[in-house]
Amino acid sequence: MGESRKKSIIDNIPNMDKVKATKYIVRGITIALLFGIIMLTSASIAANADNWKNIADQENKMDYWDGDYGYNEYVEKSQDITQVTNWMVYQQVIIANIARVGVYIGFLFVFIGLMGFATNDRIDENTRKICLILAGVIIMGMLFTLMFNTAQIIIA
Repeated sequence: MGESRKKSIIDNIPNMDKVKATKYIVRGITIALLFGIIMLTSASIAANADNWKNIADQENKMDYWDGDYGYNEYVEKSQDITQVTNWMVYQQVIIANIARVGVYIGFLFVFIGLMGFATNDRIDENTRKICLILAGVIIMGMLFTLMFNTAQIIIA
């Protein structure tokens, strides 16, 4: 007669204590920071691909001029350098999109933690309001960036 239903995280938000909410916020910030660092590292690699290509081309030319190898090997190495440069630029598309999903997951954890604080009746009213406002700002920021990224993909 009485069905036992497993409660989801949404059902547990109003009953979340301060410790659990804090854990969600800390884990979310940690996840968002790690994936953000990955995204920035990927962007740095892509931005510096041309500098790496210039150095590698110069080294290839010097080795050819010094007689370390012949013309065919020089051309092969030049083609390899161009291919690696292209991969250095293109990897940003793949890595940044994966990292963006990770950042959104981290922000979702922060949102859940802030909602846990906002619905906890054992916390003072001003703190609850601030947590609710911050949770709203985070979810609106996520929605706007998702909309604009999707619109940018559709337009392009």
